[in-house]
Amino acid sequence: MVERMSIRTQLAIWYSVVFALALMLFGVGVYGIVSFTLIQQVDATLAESAAAIASRSAGGFQGGERVIRLPELDLFRAVVVEAISVDGQILASSIVNLNHHLDPAAVELMRQKPVAEQQPMFTTANHPKAPPIRVYTYPLVGQKSGQLFGYLQVATSLEQVHRAMNGLLATLVSAGIVGLILSSVAGAALAQRAMRPVERITDAAMEIYHTQDLGRRVDVRTNDEVGRLGLAFNEMLDRLGNLFRSQQRFVADVSHEMRTPLTVIRGNVDLLRAMGCADKESLDAIAGETDRMTRLVSDLLLLSQADAGMLPMHCEPINVAPLVADVARSGAIMADGRVSVESSVAGELIVHGDADRIKQVLLNLVENAVKHTPTGGIVRIVGANTDAGMVLLSVSDTGVGIPPEDLPHVFERFYRVDKSRSRAYGGAGLGLAIAKSIIEAHGGDIEVQSVVGVGTTFNVWLPAYQPNLV
Repeated sequence: MVERMSIRTQLAIWYSVVFALALMLFGVGVYGIVSFTLIQQVDATLAESAAAIASRSAGGFQGGERVIRLPELDLFRAVVVEAISVDGQILASSIVNLNHHLDPAAVELMRQKPVAEQQPMFTTANHPKAPPIRVYTYPLVGQKSGQLFGYLQVATSLEQVHRAMNGLLATLVSAGIVGLILSSVAGAALAQRAMRPVERITDAAMEIYHTQDLGRRVDVRTNDEVGRLGLAFNEMLDRLGNLFRSQQRFVADVSHEMRTPLTVIRGNVDLLRAMGCADKESLDAIAGETDRMTRLVSDLLLLSQADAGMLPMHCEPINVAPLVADVARSGAIMADGRVSVESSVAGELIVHGDADRIKQVLLNLVENAVKHTPTGGIVRIVGANTDAGMVLLSVSDTGVGIPPEDLPHVFERFYRVDKSRSRAYGGAGLGLAIAKSIIEAHGGDIEVQSVVGVGTTFNVWLPAYQPNLV
């Protein structure tokens, strides 16, 4: 299997590649700008020389032929000057032994156009035994007559320009190579420095893996992306630690819950064996503990389905008023006249949900309220609309209340406020956890408010039914 390249190496390579591209673009830009500037300077010199010569020249007729009278060409030593007739013949040249035209193609191209359309033009001519030259072709037209008398070509060698450009190219290439080497070294150093915090996170993660110490945290020293990665890693460790502790507590609570009924069943079975006959009280005890274990397993299965997002529900529009009235009747039966159970629903409230699951939640809340309300107290079930498109169902009592230190934990699994009460008679502490899971599966929320000695209120919010969204 081919080993993958490390991120540090990839960063160094990418840094070098980007820097090389930047150097290349910079070099091409500098070379192009300098070349353009030098050519522009040469063209300006040629145009000025041609204008000076043209201003001192004159055209006329001699023997019926057009002639051009030029100034002394030796005055223009910086350039090569050549006068060409209308038919393409050389009339005069600043170089006596020049045996070729400076740029006959430019003259021929210009002769193909009407006189009115002929404009001065710059060209670059290459000759086999001479360096390239820059040529400026200028038509000589009489100012008054408008007649074409010939052409003037002014040229200069580009050898100095080419030498300067070759020197610049060599300088740019040398500087680019040195810069690329330096950038590669700097890129490797920067990549190593940038990856050092990631290496610390990796080392910490591996140490946590080998030592199984979820209490260890990554040392976060920066506030950049890597620092935020370290904070996220620490938060994940906090979450994993809490989940691990919750799992340990969950296993311990389940073991404790299962051990008690199993002990009772085992004791009654041993008693039946010793007696040699089936005792009704022993059989009732076995049946009761079996039912309790069945309820516990069912509750655990429901919570597991809720955690996996697979809680079975049959959702439909539900009128809250009949459901609340039914729960109130069941609560009155559970209270057996010891406390008063009242209900009220403001208007017609319609929610979209599973009626059996919502009733299960309300019955659980009412049952808890009845259990913890002294004789003569009141349990109220109230339903109302809210401005946020939610339906509020509240179950309140005038009971003993919940201490402030217990309020944040009442929805945790196996958590019981009254720790002195035997689990055999006080339940397993799963009811509120199940209620929270059911409400959240409906897209709602549940909260608790309580004052010790005054009473407790559980508020349940469920989304109101909206036909257009269902």
